[in-house]
Amino acid sequence: MTIWILFILLCLGIGLFANKKFNRRLWLWSILAFLFSPLLTLFLLFFVEYIWNTLPEKFARNIIDLNKLYKNGVISQEEYEFKKNFLISRLRNDKADEFLVKIITLVENNILTDEDINKIKRKLYGRIN
Repeated sequence: MTIWILFILLCLGIGLFANKKFNRRLWLWSILAFLFSPLLTLFLLFFVEYIWNTLPEKFARNIIDLNKLYKNGVISQEEYEFKKNFLISRLRNDKADEFLVKIITLVENNILTDEDINKIKRKLYGRIN
C-alpha cells in the first residue's frame, strides 16, 4: 500500500515539475507517468522540450507573444519595437536557412516588417547587399 502511495506521489511530482519548469499540463504529465513510468515520462518530457524549444521556435513564440501584448494594449508601440529589436539582436547564425523557414508564419501574418526581416538576415548571414 505504501509503495503505491509513493508511486502516485512521484507521478504527481513529475506532473508538478512539468508544470512549473516547462509550463505543461500537470494532470496530463502525471497520468503519463502513472501509465508508462515516471522515468520514461521524464525522458519524454525533456525530449519534447528539446524538440519544441529550438532557437527558431523560441524566437517565433516570443515574437507572437510580444505581438499579442502589443495588439491588446498591454505594452506600447515603443516597448514592442524595443523588445522585438532586442530579440532580433540576440540571434545567432546557427542553421540560418532553417531559421528563416520557421519564421514564415510571422511574415505571412505581418508580424515582422520588411525592415525586421532585413535585420534578421543581417544578423544571421552578416552583411547583405
